[in-house]
Amino acid sequence: MSINIKKISNFVKLNLENEPTGHDYLHAKRVMQNSEELAYGYDVEINIIKAAALIHDLIDYKLDDKYKASTEEINELLGDSGFDNSQIDHVQEIINNLSYSSNRIPLSLEGKIVQDADRLDALGAIGIARTFAFGGKNNRLIYSEDRVDSKNSIAHFNDKLLKLSELMNTSKAKLIAEERTKYMKEFLVRFKREVSGE
Repeated sequence: MSINIKKISNFVKLNLENEPTGHDYLHAKRVMQNSEELAYGYDVEINIIKAAALIHDLIDYKLDDKYKASTEEINELLGDSGFDNSQIDHVQEIINNLSYSSNRIPLSLEGKIVQDADRLDALGAIGIARTFAFGGKNNRLIYSEDRVDSKNSIAHFNDKLLKLSELMNTSKAKLIAEERTKYMKEFLVRFKREVSGE
């Protein structure tokens, strides 16, 4: 049975097309595209990478329950899409060790590539947009004058996003992350100037 990535993509689109926090279908699609670029030149199972990239947020705790899929649903989807049990286990290992909050690194190179690709989408212009989308949906202020309140969108840059370039697994991702992080730092300088009335 051949692998059917389109079937997986359609399932993710159905579940996440209207997800409002930046963990939507287009995010999954970008992570897959980033993953393919990062994987170029490596001896990896590209279909494992594509599948993990597409479905990685279906189990994310940050999602509203109406957008999530269960482990059983994901396993059934992968099986129906042509993956054998060993490959399904591999995809599950990747998505269960992917998130920043887990403080883990996937065991395989495929997993490290998908983790890098996901983190790249938290950086640069798209990362800025996603930060404010997530903040607005979760009732976070854009910023606060009292830095003690770190639960605002601007504080999230220093709390997490500006640290990501140092956590990349692959050299190619690190270079892209450094460029995107530079852009974010420039945005923060401009933001600070504007809110301070300069």
